[in-house]
Amino acid sequence: MINDKEIKRLERLFPDYFDRFNLPEGAKPEKIEVYRACKTQKCDKESFTPSFEEKGFEYHQDDDPSDPSLYSLSTAEKIKDIQRFVRIDSEYKKPYKIAKGITSEECGFVQRTKERTSNKRSSHVDWWLFKDAQPYKFFEIINDLDKYIQDYKKDKV
Repeated sequence: MINDKEIKRLERLFPDYFDRFNLPEGAKPEKIEVYRACKTQKCDKESFTPSFEEKGFEYHQDDDPSDPSLYSLSTAEKIKDIQRFVRIDSEYKKPYKIAKGITSEECGFVQRTKERTSNKRSSHVDWWLFKDAQPYKFFEIINDLDKYIQDYKKDKV
């Protein structure tokens, strides 16, 4: 359980809009190897912007403002989940770029989404970033995605 002093410290670390929801129980600083789809095809601030900021700090019609996932940076532990995402999202056109990296503890709190939802097969990881965090510093673009996936599949056998 987080005490009042810790809550005050966290309020200073996170963006102002974090008063709109509660971080889920179990969210914590943790290093997890993940993938991120990069809209700019680079590891930069624009490709690593949390969903709520990307949407101009506004809600869409079906959004639940208390849902913590609205405010996180979406990543995934499995590359196939990121590939599925870019195929569905029309903002990602070929040749899209995927980066691999680590959820750095200095950038914020993370939680595997399956820890709080019924979707136990998803490898989605929510990452709530601190103000001025630079998560892209902990990622590298996978330049030859087809070769990477071939090698990835070989390693899983």
